[in-house]
Amino acid sequence: MAIDVSAILGSVGQVLVAGLLLGAGLPALFALGVRLLATAPEPGAGGSSGARVGAWACFGLCIAAALFGIVVIVFGKQMFGA
Repeated sequence: MAIDVSAILGSVGQVLVAGLLLGAGLPALFALGVRLLATAPEPGAGGSSGARVGAWACFGLCIAAALFGIVVIVFGKQMFGA
C-alpha cells in the first residue's frame, strides 16, 4: 500500500481553501455589510441608497451560507450518501 502524497496535498489544499473562505470570508462579508450600512444615508434624507442595498445583499449572502450549512448538517447523508 503506497501513500499518494499528491492526493493528500490536494485534499489538504481543498480543506485550507474552504476554511479560509468560511472562516475568514463570511465574517469579512458580514463586516462589509455593517460598514456599508453605517455609511448609508438615513431613509428620507436623500442621497443614494446603493450602500443600503449592498449591505443587505451582504447580509443575505451570510444568511444563505448559514442556512446551507444547516441543511448540509441535517440532510448530509441524503445529499452525499453514506
